[in-house]
Amino acid sequence: MIRLVCSDIDNTLLKNSVNTGDQILGKLKAKGVLPMLATGRSVTDVLKLFPEAAENVVIASYDGALVTVGGTVISDRPIGGDIVNAFFDSFPKNGPAGCSLIFYTAADCFVTGGSAEKALINANTMSGRISKVAHPKDITSAVYKISVYSDSPADFEYLFADWRDYMQCVYRKDRWCEFVSSGTDKGFALNIVMEKFMIDRGDVLAFGDGENDFTMLEAAGCSYAVEGSPADFEEKADFVTKDAARTIEELVLKG
Repeated sequence: MIRLVCSDIDNTLLKNSVNTGDQILGKLKAKGVLPMLATGRSVTDVLKLFPEAAENVVIASYDGALVTVGGTVISDRPIGGDIVNAFFDSFPKNGPAGCSLIFYTAADCFVTGGSAEKALINANTMSGRISKVAHPKDITSAVYKISVYSDSPADFEYLFADWRDYMQCVYRKDRWCEFVSSGTDKGFALNIVMEKFMIDRGDVLAFGDGENDFTMLEAAGCSYAVEGSPADFEEKADFVTKDAARTIEELVLKG
């Protein structure tokens, strides 16, 4: 029996700008199934997209670095302040031209300049919560995620190699490279939730569309990749679906 349904958001429940997820969350709760949203977005972004997530829905924001339900924190794994500052201090001499840094706290984000602010606005994320900062030491709240944004597609291999012993790289593609605290990912968050709510792995259904979802799918008893995901990711999932919301309807909500 499925007791927990865990899903990525972008290109999974939120696909081609069509949001079918909020209705699904309500139906799952009504049936007594715990919904979990695992995303690189902030809690505030999630609640804007899914009002149903305000109560009795687990939100694993920032790729599992901050896990909450109904505003109560279940797991809290910020990046150490010394690592945040060291990353910033090393960046100007090692980073390519045209890059800027973004530091995410629980509710806000801080950019070092460049075109990162415009990129965030275009991505419809952190609206009204973006501030400029000269140095992360001036940020008074814990930092849960760091993004590097490049004005043009960039090879971030050097960042991954230099910092993998200190932070977890959860996304690296085209113009973006993103880090959370070491050992943190969506699979870690899912395991925390299963332990918290005493749910067996075999009672968990998970959906995702990319490499940062793999550990989450691996932790679940049954996993689906969304059609159109990278081929190697689809091979790692148990099944492939064209529509995550419809699959949840058919497997969990009918009957």
